[in-house]
Amino acid sequence: MTFALYGPLGPMTRIERAGLAAALLLAAALMWPLRHYVTDDTFIHLHYARHLATGQGLVFNPGERVYGCTSPLWVSLIADGMALGFDGLRVARVLGFLATLWSVVLFLQLMRRNLRTPALRAAATLAWAGHAWMLRWSLSGMETPLAVALILAGFVAFTEGKQWGARPVRTGALWALAALTRPEAALLLVLWGIFLLVDTDSRPGLQRLIFGTLPPALIYGTWLLFARVYFGTLWPQTLQAKAAGGAGLAYHLSGLWRQVRIVGATDGLLAGLLAVALLAGGRRVWTQRPAAQRAQRLLPWVWVIAVPALYVARGVPVLSRYLLPLLPVLGWLAWRAGECWSSGSGDTPKHAFRTTVVGGALAALVLVQNLAVYRTVVVPHVDSFSAALQRSLIPWGRWFAAHTPPGTTIATPDIGAIAYYSRRRVLDLAGLVTPEMVPYLLRETPEQAVANFSFASFSRPDYVVDRAPAADDLRRRSRFAACLTILGHASVPNLGVSRPGPAVYTFYRVDWAVFDSLAARP
Repeated sequence: MTFALYGPLGPMTRIERAGLAAALLLAAALMWPLRHYVTDDTFIHLHYARHLATGQGLVFNPGERVYGCTSPLWVSLIADGMALGFDGLRVARVLGFLATLWSVVLFLQLMRRNLRTPALRAAATLAWAGHAWMLRWSLSGMETPLAVALILAGFVAFTEGKQWGARPVRTGALWALAALTRPEAALLLVLWGIFLLVDTDSRPGLQRLIFGTLPPALIYGTWLLFARVYFGTLWPQTLQAKAAGGAGLAYHLSGLWRQVRIVGATDGLLAGLLAVALLAGGRRVWTQRPAAQRAQRLLPWVWVIAVPALYVARGVPVLSRYLLPLLPVLGWLAWRAGECWSSGSGDTPKHAFRTTVVGGALAALVLVQNLAVYRTVVVPHVDSFSAALQRSLIPWGRWFAAHTPPGTTIATPDIGAIAYYSRRRVLDLAGLVTPEMVPYLLRETPEQAVANFSFASFSRPDYVVDRAPAADDLRRRSRFAACLTILGHASVPNLGVSRPGPAVYTFYRVDWAVFDSLAARP
């Protein structure tokens, strides 16, 4: 991957340099109010990273090899920083900040390889720099910014040269690293391999297949081999756990509608542009560039369709960060199709002026749309959720560290902050790092599984954390209420898209002698 600010059309123009500078400044300025954002999932990465940095292995609970980290590359980078003595959360935020700015640079590079109009490239990059979902996750400590940057870098390499796919080694290596950052990127590797295979109709095509699949085989294949030996499985436990708890047509349709709303909130205008350009431009939009005649030209299109379809099929409750790696690719396709449709077959100053004016106006609208989402959705949720986490799970994690012995086990539906701050063994009621819970979650709701003490069949935690709409709800809905002693509760105003609305965490001590007495009753 080259970082020189030159594309196939020569040095950057003045307007491109100005657009990139403005885009980087805009992204940095909009990230600043979000610098305190933290999620419970962030602490899952940090907990894995701390154990890796201290020599206990890639584990959540010491001694339990469960493939619960969906981003081994991200965890490894944080662990490197922690091993050097830096605070893990600060390392994660710095990495997210740098990856976000890198994605802005990469987006411009992608535009330079695919758009003819310099002003449109600059405008599109500026619009991407203000993308609300990208900004939301930039400083969260999550792996999303790195995944976006690596996928973008792969597409930059993919579109280099006179023919797409002419840089197979670099493309495959970058996407293999992306697959180690987000599991969905493994699908991109599969699609990449399929299209390389389809294009092996000549000796150069066969060479691309060999050189394109070799880096993923070495990078991602090595990881899969390690995962199979170390964890006993090739796939993260989270892929199974997140699909538990929903079934039926209505559930899958609601998941699809959730994705439509997420994408529409920030990229609705670009999706509309893409649809109109495809309908009005016809075949010209697909074949505007002779070098794109090969089957690989379908790769970005299939990628942005296949991942949402996979989410729907699996019943995964999608968050904006799951879709974010697709959105710059969607934007690239939209800007490319829009320019082709606007300019037609002409390449005159008149066509260029029209494209600049129309494209600039659309970029301004896209930026306004995203700034509105940033102001009305992202900032309020970041502020409220971060403050609530600081008042709820984080202090309770510290309480467990101060008031319980090292051998304590805590059962909780949200495991990150509790485990990270308590340094105690955690039983994951959501099944992400406790696979024994998943069969129960496939048969009953999470609330029923906790009320029924389903986990008692394989573990007897000393404490139970219940998440419900009201405080002390577990003792009202469980026949084992008498074995529970309430310690306190803490509320969170909104847990996000997957669990909208307020929630209250209630903390209990469990008396297992009383439980056994209750369980023995007919």
